[in-house]
Amino acid sequence: MCGRYTITRQEGLIEDLEAALDPSVEKNQWWKPRFNVAPTQDAPVVVLKEGTRLVEMMRWGLVPFWAAKNDAKPPLMINARVEGIEKKPVFRDALERKRCLVPADGFFEWLKTGTGKKQTKTPMYIHPRDHRFFAFAGLWARAKFPDGELHSFTILTGPPNELVAPIHDRMPVILARDAWNRWLDPSLERKDAMELLGVPSDEGWQAEPVSKLVNSANNDAPELIEPVDAPPTPDDKQRSLF
Repeated sequence: MCGRYTITRQEGLIEDLEAALDPSVEKNQWWKPRFNVAPTQDAPVVVLKEGTRLVEMMRWGLVPFWAAKNDAKPPLMINARVEGIEKKPVFRDALERKRCLVPADGFFEWLKTGTGKKQTKTPMYIHPRDHRFFAFAGLWARAKFPDGELHSFTILTGPPNELVAPIHDRMPVILARDAWNRWLDPSLERKDAMELLGVPSDEGWQAEPVSKLVNSANNDAPELIEPVDAPPTPDDKQRSLF
């Protein structure tokens, strides 16, 4: 899954997007650097509307259009499994008409070590070594409520690559840069869009243990992505006795 990610720089993102997308990208809202983007928070996404690529702020956690017509609280759909998106109407419809890019420069997963009461969870920051921007494959939705419209998004997840596999059995789908335009193109058929959602390469990426301060969504500061010493595993402790 993907439950936290970062987008730590404002400068350079539009230039990166413009270099990969044609025509140029327009921004109608902006944001501050984020070191711990969490579900239900607003974050920037790239959408294609009437032939123009826009950077918009949307709520992380997809809320379908029918939620406004139903008093029941909709589920918090922060992720959509690639393996099931064609079977669930809410995701299938978005896959055809409302695809988006979710800019980021890193994400977090938690490495579990030990068992039972001795189990620990170490947050790992997974990112390109050169700290370049990349884009998650996302879907978005529009829900009309009495007090206005809510635009929201979800991040697609799939099997992990070799870097992430020892940490977690899922990871966000990271689109190749040369696939960004195709993913946004509304004329791209659903089956062709699915072909873009492969397992991302781990070349040029690294995973580093970071502070447990990232566990709280209230924390959002540069120290959250600074590497720390990984805590010893139970096996490491046992070996130290000999």
